[in-house]
Amino acid sequence: MKLIYSLLLIGILSIVFITSGCNSEEENNPVNTPANKFVGRWKSENPIFVKIKTDYCTNAVEDVATMEWMVYWVVTETDNPNIVDITMNYSSSNFTIINPECTFGAGYVPEPQPLFLKGYLTDNSITIDYGDEEILSMDYVNGEITGELSYSYCMLYCQEIYTDETDFSVTAY
Repeated sequence: MKLIYSLLLIGILSIVFITSGCNSEEENNPVNTPANKFVGRWKSENPIFVKIKTDYCTNAVEDVATMEWMVYWVVTETDNPNIVDITMNYSSSNFTIINPECTFGAGYVPEPQPLFLKGYLTDNSITIDYGDEEILSMDYVNGEITGELSYSYCMLYCQEIYTDETDFSVTAY
């Protein structure tokens, strides 16, 4: 009788151990979400050519300067698998006034750092909002995100920061 109870106990413990999830399939195969390919660190491999428009020089919003940005992103997941948080830092260089009407500066106010952005994911695309304005629409291909930056605002003067269609590019690292 003791032998039957011992075998029964060993059988029950074996079943409990096997089905307890020590090597559950979920742990070995994490949930694949749209955010997975975007989460991590990203940077521009080459300087991004940024154009600036203001109404500081002529009272009309027009091109006044250019500069180059080196961009660094940290992308993190949110509770929604189709939305990511992006913290963006950048360093700027080669600021050049290109408008001859701008004899006392360009009226450009640098962006605060870091910029806290929100990314909305669909398939291999990401749309990025800064505040309540869509500023980037980008495509993801093989570890690189490429697209066009464009946003504007007015305080004392109006300004727009923008790039050409595929000039804004960051790569996972």
